[in-house]
Amino acid sequence: MSALDTEHHRLADRFGEDAHNVLLCAPPMDTHAEDGCVDLLTAEPPADEDVLFVTFVQSPDQRLDSWRGGTDGERPAKLGFVNVDDSTRSVAAASHASAGEALSIRSVSSPADLTDLGIELNAFLEEWAGDGNQTVLCFHSVTTLLQYVDLPRAFRFFHVITGRVRESGVRAHYHVDPSVHDEGTINTLLSLFDGVAEWDGDDWQVRAR
Repeated sequence: MSALDTEHHRLADRFGEDAHNVLLCAPPMDTHAEDGCVDLLTAEPPADEDVLFVTFVQSPDQRLDSWRGGTDGERPAKLGFVNVDDSTRSVAAASHASAGEALSIRSVSSPADLTDLGIELNAFLEEWAGDGNQTVLCFHSVTTLLQYVDLPRAFRFFHVITGRVRESGVRAHYHVDPSVHDEGTINTLLSLFDGVAEWDGDDWQVRAR
């Protein structure tokens, strides 16, 4: 069953239009995390969306496979990746372009280089602004980023990014694995976001700020 046909209420519909930045709390290997990701990325029909992924551990190919599995292969209007830490992933994902998949990939060599990461992410938002499509963003993941930078630096980075997302009318979600962070870290992160969705084993528990 795809994320688009789930028997539960669609996760994207459980947040208001003002929830531009959502923290998605679930273990990364849980299939519900992938279903929730695709659900939040398909608030609008895929053909009317520009989809942007920020990828750390998973390759663009893997994120693309998750998208295809959850949308029955529907293609977005535009598809972009900010690929962090491994340039060989970009080469692999580029094979999809030759098969008719419209891809744009930018690379950041170090996950600790938040300046470069912000520049490349912002470049996509500026390039796609005003094209008539809804831009949606998946940041995969906050947990991985926190392996390379401390919480104060990450907080400042996400404060800037979430503000840019709101100003641009983008709908974004950010993956985090709550099992590897203490309560203080999660509470600090929560203050940055408009809402949080947490998988409790049966359904998504949704809270809006």
